[in-house]
Amino acid sequence: MRIEKLVVMLILAFVAGVAAGQSFNVEFGRAGTAPGPGYGGVGMAGVWNSFESMPSFERLALVGLDGQPIAADIMNIGFDVIESADIAGTSGDDEALLDDCFTSFNDPVDGCLFMRFLEPGEYRVIMYGIAPDDVSLLSRLRIDQNTEEPVLVGGVWAGAHDEGVTYMSQLATVGSDGRLDIHSGLPGGNIRSVCNGIQVVRLAPACAADLTGDGELNFFDVSAFLNAFTAMDPVADFTGDGVLDFFDVSGFLNAYNAGCP
Repeated sequence: MRIEKLVVMLILAFVAGVAAGQSFNVEFGRAGTAPGPGYGGVGMAGVWNSFESMPSFERLALVGLDGQPIAADIMNIGFDVIESADIAGTSGDDEALLDDCFTSFNDPVDGCLFMRFLEPGEYRVIMYGIAPDDVSLLSRLRIDQNTEEPVLVGGVWAGAHDEGVTYMSQLATVGSDGRLDIHSGLPGGNIRSVCNGIQVVRLAPACAADLTGDGELNFFDVSAFLNAFTAMDPVADFTGDGVLDFFDVSGFLNAYNAGCP
């Protein structure tokens, strides 16, 4: 078998099995009240994992933005009840996301969501935390996998998402343990705190596999790599060693799987 044909088969088999990455959306609320897949909030549009209950210590499966199962799962410790109320002025998918919340009474622990089996790397984590029934409530939101300070979120809906009012956004670094842990409230605080939902967006430091330069990864980039590889074009030298071989194929596949920012 010619090496070019073998390279083609390896890449096509790999790309066919690559999911949309480990970005995902989560919301809490009654069945049938989740935002639609075209809604991105302040993150990325896609299918929303929706939970109308989440018993403590129970691991629940997640799907990615494309609705397909991913390796990551989620577990609740400290959130007590899902509550619903109408936020004046909300409508459509904003209403679907914000008019329900997962509530913790911080007795004895705060509301915690523990995720595991994430791919190591940098993530943007968005936490929504506006109480649908109390404009005075400020929820203390934080992430374990960074050094940033907790953020107080809450207030009056002004017709659009507003950082510090409906959500907070911070970067997090997932290590080799695959853990991402987020919190609402204060352990032992005996206070009420909420979380309407979260968005976890995997970031890529670069987009080396975007050989077409259009900001997207698709089969046109695969074709460009194959053409460069068979033509012995240095563009396909992903190892930088001046030799085109299967290590470059592996380098391209890893870059493709990492995605674009």
